[in-house]
Amino acid sequence: MTPSQAHAADRTRTEPTVTGELEALPSRSPDTGIWAARELAAAATRALGADATVLTHRTPCVTVLVGPSRDASTATSSVRAGHVEVQWSDQIEAPVAVRRHLQHACCWVSMALDRDSARERAEQAAEETAVLRDVVGQLLTVRDLDQVLLSIADRTLHLLDSDICGVLLVEGDQVAMRSCVGNRAVETARLRMCRGQGVAGLVFLTGEPAKVDNYLEDETISDDFMFLAEKEETLSALAVPLRLHGELIGVLEVWRRRPSVFTEQHVRRMVTLADFATIAIDNARLHDQQATAVAQMKETRDALEQQVALLARSSNLQQKLLETVLAGVGLPAIARTVATELGCRIGIYGPEGSLIASCGGRTMAGKLPPAMSTRTRPGRHPVSLTDGGSATAWLQPIYADGDQVGSVALLPEDHSAEMMDVVAGEVAMACSLTLLREHAASRARTEELEQVLWDLLQGPVEHRIAARARAKQLNVTLRGDLRVVYGRLDNLEEIAAENGWDTSQTDRLRREVLRELRGLDAYRGVSLSALRGDLITAVVVSGDRAAIKDLVSELSAAMRRQWPRLQVTWGVSRAHADVVDLPSALNEAKTALSAARRLGGENVFLYEELGIVRLLLGSGDDPDLQTFVDEVTGPLVTYDRDNGGALVRTLRAFFAADCSQRVAAERLFVHYKTLRYRLEQIKQLTGLDLARHEDRMRADFALRLLQVTRPDEEDGGMEASVS
Repeated sequence: MTPSQAHAADRTRTEPTVTGELEALPSRSPDTGIWAARELAAAATRALGADATVLTHRTPCVTVLVGPSRDASTATSSVRAGHVEVQWSDQIEAPVAVRRHLQHACCWVSMALDRDSARERAEQAAEETAVLRDVVGQLLTVRDLDQVLLSIADRTLHLLDSDICGVLLVEGDQVAMRSCVGNRAVETARLRMCRGQGVAGLVFLTGEPAKVDNYLEDETISDDFMFLAEKEETLSALAVPLRLHGELIGVLEVWRRRPSVFTEQHVRRMVTLADFATIAIDNARLHDQQATAVAQMKETRDALEQQVALLARSSNLQQKLLETVLAGVGLPAIARTVATELGCRIGIYGPEGSLIASCGGRTMAGKLPPAMSTRTRPGRHPVSLTDGGSATAWLQPIYADGDQVGSVALLPEDHSAEMMDVVAGEVAMACSLTLLREHAASRARTEELEQVLWDLLQGPVEHRIAARARAKQLNVTLRGDLRVVYGRLDNLEEIAAENGWDTSQTDRLRREVLRELRGLDAYRGVSLSALRGDLITAVVVSGDRAAIKDLVSELSAAMRRQWPRLQVTWGVSRAHADVVDLPSALNEAKTALSAARRLGGENVFLYEELGIVRLLLGSGDDPDLQTFVDEVTGPLVTYDRDNGGALVRTLRAFFAADCSQRVAAERLFVHYKTLRYRLEQIKQLTGLDLARHEDRMRADFALRLLQVTRPDEEDGGMEASVS
């Protein structure tokens, strides 16, 4: 028997056994796919009588599971089912039954391998789920936003097996790094990217995940931050968007310091983590907002409680102050009320800054200063006390009729600044109401006195008589020699134009001028006064020329001190004994003012000193003409008539002799000493100094008018006196 026949006989005897072994494999339950592949390789080797190799085809590669590797040049025979293949030498011919059983066995191994893959994926999924559960649990328990971001970065770093992880949040048109772990460079923690810059910028631009496996070879990523990648030695990166309610709020990115490939599984894992991270960020923000809202509510509650307490105390003080104001007891009573209710020191200052009322202060040694600046800002100011110390006072201006008329100063001992801010305003308001009440009474009296003045100056006789009675009721004395003073504010409109004042500001200055006038010590000699437009009108009880000039000059000087550029011109009437004559006195004062304005200068012009000028400026009526004649010649005519004198004739002779006493004496046939004596008498009776040209002209003009208008009043006794 040949060897080939012997081999065929052996195969015939053993084939049923091997075939049965291959046939039995699919009925067995393999522990693993590799174990099944080993069993298949062993059974196939025995069945074929040659080494068998078991391979698996997994795209994109083929892997040898069991048996020798065969290169592509080696001729092989094979059987494949599923993704498992059995290969052997093509020199061995496999019977049909063996091939069929090999196919079944390949299916069996393929299913075992698939089971192993499914089990591995399940285990990985379970592991990943456990990790995510742990990560999510930790993320959702953190409440502080910064801590949440740090936790996200730390967990993502380990979950993605990375070297650096950062959380970037949207800030305007950029994404800025808010939390970073694993970095070496400070610049990484301060990273800011615009749309399209780097991996995170690409995600910011597209809203989709982006990755780079090798910075040095990838051309899809901008090179804006390549220097930082070199500094950090990073080679690959993966970034995914953080979305909240569909809106991109940031980017989650990881970097590796090695070339690597981020798989779709990595992307899915990071996207899932990003979704949970977004929820954690939202929860942290909501928690922060809630905590902030709770803190604000607490602050609001505390503030409301303080406000309620403040309002209660303020309301009580306000009630007390109103009662004090309505009682009409004045500023000292207000000071006492505030000091009693608040236990603090208070000072009330007048328009000039002088202290007019003060009270309070149980423990404070020093007192408020006796004077305070009239123009001060409301609020806290340091003040010097009378003992040399200093303190913080609350100052508040006091207004009345639109003008600042004073200020109030409060020195608290144990009150809050908020309380003092409110109290200072209330006290200033109470002082304003008190002053307004006083001003209203004063204004009513002033208006009544002004009406009396105009009735005396412009009313008919019956009104003048009634006005005199009203003046007496108002304690205004109108007895003695009465003069009318008439003044004009010459350049007030010019000053207003230079300063850009409107009508209200100009009127305010007029009121201040009149108030300044009435506040002067010299004003005590003024019985009545008023201001209409730019004209000041007053009635003064004074018959003495020098006294009335001094009074008006003092008023002018005081007004110049207050307003240096203000120019005032004055005219004064003659003295009149009866108020019924005051209309005439007003006309005289107007004439004197007209003379002052035409002749220039700021001196006071008295009507009786105008001489013939008053005839030129007056109305030209005969009564004024006769008054002028009587003022000069009346005392002389009366003296000559009562004493048989010759003063009128002597005065005529003096002027006829061109004011030569020697020539006049010769013409009158008297000694020159007699003539000198007569001239001295004339001076004493008329007040005219014939050495002055103005007085000589006035006397000469009066004599000529006397001769023309009343020639019968020539003294008939003069001839006897001369002879």
